[in-house]
Amino acid sequence: MFIKVRGQLVHTVDYGEGTPTIVGVSGAFGNTEIWEQPFELLSRRHRVIAYDHFGTGETRVPPELVTFEEHVAVLHELLDALSVERCILVGDSAMVVVAVELAVRHPERVQAIALVSAGAVRDENPTTAFVAGLRSDFEKTIEGFVPACIPEADSQHLRGWLHDIISRTGGERTAALVEALYGIDLSARLPELTMPAVVIQGEQDVMPASNPDAARAMAAAIPNCKLELLTGVGHVPTLTRPKEVADIIERLASES
Repeated sequence: MFIKVRGQLVHTVDYGEGTPTIVGVSGAFGNTEIWEQPFELLSRRHRVIAYDHFGTGETRVPPELVTFEEHVAVLHELLDALSVERCILVGDSAMVVVAVELAVRHPERVQAIALVSAGAVRDENPTTAFVAGLRSDFEKTIEGFVPACIPEADSQHLRGWLHDIISRTGGERTAALVEALYGIDLSARLPELTMPAVVIQGEQDVMPASNPDAARAMAAAIPNCKLELLTGVGHVPTLTRPKEVADIIERLASES
């Protein structure tokens, strides 16, 4: 369904029953499909919500609205629109910074937080060439990026799925989504996350901002946080290891 938030139509999925509600924030150019498999499992006991944030998937907005502050505001207002007073908030990849910022600004809304493929610093330098490639030769750039995200064996079908997700967002929108997070450094905010937390990280993740070292640093900086390192897993465990991700989130829900 589409829900009007901040004057724009935000594509949203909302299903399942039970508390606590679990809300997923997809990666920079991901969409609701990133959460499809783990949320299908979690929906047996919980209400689950995912959405295409400004600029991704089917949420098409003017380019000037694709900013970090708008991402945070959209998430907060979407919770209001869906009458979610408190939730387990789950952030993915680059957009973990949005989940963290929302939890710091509005801790009363976040019962617990899970951060998948996480890093608190969004540095421009490692991604400049990637963004240029998205604009100049989108298909070639994505053909190189997707296998780096999913190195797991026997995952060609999942690489195809991730390729399709990114392709639907397109080169210019994908580049703008990456650029919108340039210069974001929430390292100093992490100690303010006082709710129960978990960082879920693939040991084979080679992304510059969300590798195992970045995940260890993030987990160490959050006061009440567990680190879950997944052996033999790359950058997108929500696609490649959905049951493991769902089980970790379920434990977080039961313990918070």
